[in-house]
Amino acid sequence: MSKVIFKVAEHVYKVWKAIPRTKILNQEATINIPESTIEYTLAASIPSNFRSIRKPIELNVPSIVRVSASALNPFPRTVREAIRQFEYGDGRIGYALFPEFLPPETDKVSMSVTYRIDPAVINDLVDRKSAHEPGGSERNEYWMTAVLKNPKPLRDSFGRFDLRDVDVTVDVGVHNELRNTLPPVLISRLRTFFSVMAETDPRRQHLAIPKLRQLALGGTAGREFRVLIDLEGLFMSQAFSKYVDVIQDFTYTDCYKGKECYEDLLEIIPKKVNVISRADLTLEKQAANGILIYKSNLLIEAIKEILSRRDKK
Repeated sequence: MSKVIFKVAEHVYKVWKAIPRTKILNQEATINIPESTIEYTLAASIPSNFRSIRKPIELNVPSIVRVSASALNPFPRTVREAIRQFEYGDGRIGYALFPEFLPPETDKVSMSVTYRIDPAVINDLVDRKSAHEPGGSERNEYWMTAVLKNPKPLRDSFGRFDLRDVDVTVDVGVHNELRNTLPPVLISRLRTFFSVMAETDPRRQHLAIPKLRQLALGGTAGREFRVLIDLEGLFMSQAFSKYVDVIQDFTYTDCYKGKECYEDLLEIIPKKVNVISRADLTLEKQAANGILIYKSNLLIEAIKEILSRRDKK
């Protein structure tokens, strides 16, 4: 079990362990991957004189963002007035539980502490993999897995342990569809335009005027740049979701353009689209499997539709 991830949880545990005649009953943890936070909850039985403790139970770990306390009997309810936020002299923010504000009949309480973690440390807990399996001319498939690496220490420590929205990123290549569909003359004209516009030397700009005149004589420059904008739109998250299906344990979440660009057309048209899918893991379900289906034929049809609009104008 990663000591870095659970450093705050261990601090909270030790604080409660040091309180006389208090018995820790259960520990639970929920890691929210997109938010890079952990909600750690500790339940404990408390002695009858617990409310007479006048010294607040302090938690002063910098990464804590939220603390709450609940009385667990006769029914669970949050006791907001029992938790207070305060500031130390050096500017650090801390939280404290004031036992005197708990209901008189309470003999069991829980404290939930939410704190930030470095997203990279999730790799200590989860093994994530993906691979491409060509599936013919109409679609390609990518399999995905996410597995808890070492669940036994987690099971020994926690009554419940959840990982919410574990992400696996698949690099979906779109360059073949672009290469087989976009006319070479379109790419050549766009590349010429971008090279001319990128020139900053005034003398070289003057020499580039004939190139610009040649583009203008083609009569379709405006349409071609409209095509470029429309093509870029295909690789935005909502639009590209039409060309992928994610099945089994994972669900499609988002996508973004890869770093490499098709035919060096600035950063507008990508060679790959990075698709993010997510799944939940628990101690009961320690592995998630999924398949991303890339419907390349539908993307080709969308590209052809954009080109046909250019030809009709």
